[in-house]
Amino acid sequence: MDGHMEIANYYTVSDDTSVENSIIGLKSSSVPFSTSELKNCPMCRSPLRNINRYGRIVRRSWIDEATKKFIVWANAQFVPLASRMEQAEAKLRESVTEKQTPKSPLFGQTELSSALDELSLEPVRLIGSRDQQIKVVLKACKANARYKDSFLLRVDIKRFLKELDEAEQPISRIHGLVQDARNHRGVDTEITDVPSVLQVRNRLLATVLLLRCDYAILFDFIIHGRGTASGKNLRDFRISLALNRKDCENLIQESRSRQQPTHEVEGLLYWARFVALERGCSASLSDVDMTALVDHAHDQLQFARYICNAHPGQTAGMLAEVSEAEKMLRDATFYAPVTNAEKAAVYAAMAQSFQGTGHWYYCANGHPFTVGECGMPMETARCPQCGATVGGTHHEPAVGVTRAVDMEAEFERRGR
Repeated sequence: MDGHMEIANYYTVSDDTSVENSIIGLKSSSVPFSTSELKNCPMCRSPLRNINRYGRIVRRSWIDEATKKFIVWANAQFVPLASRMEQAEAKLRESVTEKQTPKSPLFGQTELSSALDELSLEPVRLIGSRDQQIKVVLKACKANARYKDSFLLRVDIKRFLKELDEAEQPISRIHGLVQDARNHRGVDTEITDVPSVLQVRNRLLATVLLLRCDYAILFDFIIHGRGTASGKNLRDFRISLALNRKDCENLIQESRSRQQPTHEVEGLLYWARFVALERGCSASLSDVDMTALVDHAHDQLQFARYICNAHPGQTAGMLAEVSEAEKMLRDATFYAPVTNAEKAAVYAAMAQSFQGTGHWYYCANGHPFTVGECGMPMETARCPQCGATVGGTHHEPAVGVTRAVDMEAEFERRGR
């Protein structure tokens, strides 16, 4: 049975075979995803969870299985949200384009302009947190369905983000249960080391998606507020997006610490875009302060351009977004964000993970990642959990990268 459980991989075993329970020490700490599967008794197929000798190995397998299922679930939830975001942006972008032509007004556009005209006698304040700003938009547009899809999507993204919180992940829950058990037994030592198996990839993706949703709503609302159907501007329309930029700074800092250049560029882009939205109607900044802020936004975009040039594979298509943001700042004119075909391809590749295309791999430290398209790596990146090299070149995985056959099996069990 010891051989079946590969006990020698986890414990130091005495050479003296006459010694009962010849385990004399731990060989290494419990490494995430170090077990291939949850094994049963080879004779009767019964679970081994009640045999103390194998408890450490069995619990490691339980944690790994729970984490794999969490990763599969998170990917399955994110893909449709990203698809809905693209549809919502396309709907608003079409409205902006069609507004410039003499065609019949689109659904919701006339109602929005009328609502904004009515608000022209009232002060409009987009200040405070993003939640507070969106509430202002919702109150102003509650009589029409222009932002209905975007509002519903935002609720779903926020719920998804809450479910992705580190405290909700399997390893964190186990960490909390162990700490509670120690407290009840009067053990004062606190577990301070939460294993690196915590998953952050989907949380970063969802954080960017929520920023993207909020920006799309605010962008559309503000450009209609600055030029209503009757041709007049709102008299008292003031904005303060300082907390929006703070949220971007938090994203930038975490992405940088986890060596995620794509999300870092996203944070820099939205930081500059929020500056562009605030210019001309700031509720808190003087002209001198706003000029300094715009200059800083240009610096942020220059750094975003530098990151794109340093990581062309991971930031494919984002240079066009940087140019679009620079144009907004330079011309003091609003432009609907350009579509990123490469970004859409990434989401499509994630969706294909459920259809048998693409492959899953583990980095050298056992953290999973996916490769889309043909499923064979063509470029290297950094693992967001530990910083190890992931991917590979010329269809060859990098050193230490292994195929995650068990992850793909979990996708198949869930998706078919």
